[in-house]
Amino acid sequence: MFEKRANEARESLSRRLDVFPGSRRREKDKVEPPWIAEAERELGYRLPDSYVWWLKEFGALRLYGSEVYTLAPPEYRELASDDLLYNHRLNLEDDWRPEGRLYLFVPDTDEEFFFDVSEPVREPDAPAEYPVMRFDHLGGDAEVYADDFAGFLDRILTENNA
Repeated sequence: MFEKRANEARESLSRRLDVFPGSRRREKDKVEPPWIAEAERELGYRLPDSYVWWLKEFGALRLYGSEVYTLAPPEYRELASDDLLYNHRLNLEDDWRPEGRLYLFVPDTDEEFFFDVSEPVREPDAPAEYPVMRFDHLGGDAEVYADDFAGFLDRILTENNA
């Protein structure tokens, strides 16, 4: 039953993403399973299932002039400002981001969105989802924006009238 609802939700999101001007399905350079496995090995935990679905189906979403982080082809990763691992590595180098956060979207200087990975899923066959948090630089608080990446997509599309 859960899987059926998840598939229906993904189909609904697919239809909305297909008509949203800032979204596109990757035709060339699709995110390949080895890239996802490499990212998970480096991070030491699983990426969220709904994010992995989005990576494989779309992998590109532009909002407010900024990209939701994706996984670029490994040979271009160090040049891709929208690559999840590249940005994670920069955050580790800067050493000022709190632990337990995997940033996925930083649209401007006022807010940023991240996965709360304070309790990471490491088991290969276990379901993996993390809440998406929104950090408001003006208020200085992080709050739950969505229960998972699919909820993030749904909410951000709704806020953009899609």
